[in-house]
Amino acid sequence: MWDTTYRPLTFADVLGQEGTVQLLKARLKNGTALDTSYIFSGGSGQGKTTLARIYARAMLCENLDKNNPEPCNQCESCRSILNDSSVAFSEQDAASQGGIDQIRRIVDSLPFSVMGASKRIYLFDECHRMSKDAQDVLLKPLEERKMIGMFCTTEPEKVRGAIRSRCEEYGIRKVTREDILVRMKRILEAEKVEFDDDGILTVIDYAGGHVRDVVSRLEMIAQIGPVTLDNVRDHLNLSVISTYYQILLNLTSDTKKALQLVDQACERMTAEEVVSGLSEAAMNSFRLANGMGADFSFTDKMLAVEVYKIYGVELIKIASHFLRSRYVTQVGLICDLTALAFSGVKASFVSAQPVAPAPVLPISAPVVSQTQPPPPITATPTKIAEELTTTPVVEAESVNTGRASSDGIPIGNLGSDDPRALTTYDTQVIPEENPGKRKKLTLTPHETNTSDRELISHETWRRGFAELWSRGGNA
Repeated sequence: MWDTTYRPLTFADVLGQEGTVQLLKARLKNGTALDTSYIFSGGSGQGKTTLARIYARAMLCENLDKNNPEPCNQCESCRSILNDSSVAFSEQDAASQGGIDQIRRIVDSLPFSVMGASKRIYLFDECHRMSKDAQDVLLKPLEERKMIGMFCTTEPEKVRGAIRSRCEEYGIRKVTREDILVRMKRILEAEKVEFDDDGILTVIDYAGGHVRDVVSRLEMIAQIGPVTLDNVRDHLNLSVISTYYQILLNLTSDTKKALQLVDQACERMTAEEVVSGLSEAAMNSFRLANGMGADFSFTDKMLAVEVYKIYGVELIKIASHFLRSRYVTQVGLICDLTALAFSGVKASFVSAQPVAPAPVLPISAPVVSQTQPPPPITATPTKIAEELTTTPVVEAESVNTGRASSDGIPIGNLGSDDPRALTTYDTQVIPEENPGKRKKLTLTPHETNTSDRELISHETWRRGFAELWSRGGNA
């Protein structure tokens, strides 16, 4: 199998991780590689586990050169790790062996030393699948440096924070198309297989940059012949992608043919996948025409150019239209495309005229109201006090309330004596047999030979304004 035969064995063979490799080599040069544990996080198939294995061999290598810290892969320690027979190094699949019982057995074996290594190294692949209890068991050994843990994961956020705080974390970035292309050409040349760059790039895009998948698919295609674009399209069934571009090309000019192509696409893909393919075809056409090619995305370049000639920049709106749709059946997709075609997708998207702006009205001078201002308040404290003390109390005979208190004073809202404060609650709800008594509010006049400030005391003001409020705010 090519994926195992051509797996990197040294740091120099690792693709696209130059920064991480430099940091790991620096620890090997300084002799501090066994002082901490490590987390390697990143996407699937990017080389996390491969890099961890190389680093483990370098830490235990008997012939390590500090000037160029690469594992020799020839000493007994390196060969035992490569043959999965090492006592000092062990690799665990956390998805199937990440239970608390398995981890406890590892911790129980730590007091026993091994020949040729000062510490044991354990590599936990897919460590995010490890149970929380199992992770807790590792906390103390990692903190006391009794073991070296190497944790590989695609979901580092699921690893306990206590574990992450005890490790150095290295992010494994996605390998670029150019780096993968160079490596795949080297492999195909070693296997003496004919190829062209377009065929290899198409496989890379189809696999989404997953290096291991690219190697596996190239090996499958090489069994039937050269790795050319035609062979790749036939093997990976990529003709359906060209169908998406054909649907967009014929949607406005030949709707019948477009719907027939939809039926053909739905025979090989689900309705949801067809919708996603149409949206991606629209956006890839726009990107290609504007020099914004997307990595790891297969594009039928010839058809994409024709699609852009028809729709132009309105391809963004078309892609957004499909993305907002959520189809469950093939019928729903056909209905939407038919409605889109007969409503004039080209007219509604491409030829849509901008809405004319509203006419700008001239700004006129502000209109000044001619209403006369209210007369100034000329009342003085002396005048207000005289009015309060001389205004007679209004009796309730003029209001037909149908009830009165025991002293003949009508019962108002909240015990007020003002008949204007009477409500339905006062006249109908309160029982007549227990109406309660109300006191009339009166003001005691003061001596007239005092000054204005002395005439109106604080209490007089308070009582006066209370009476004004009960009358509705009018003096």
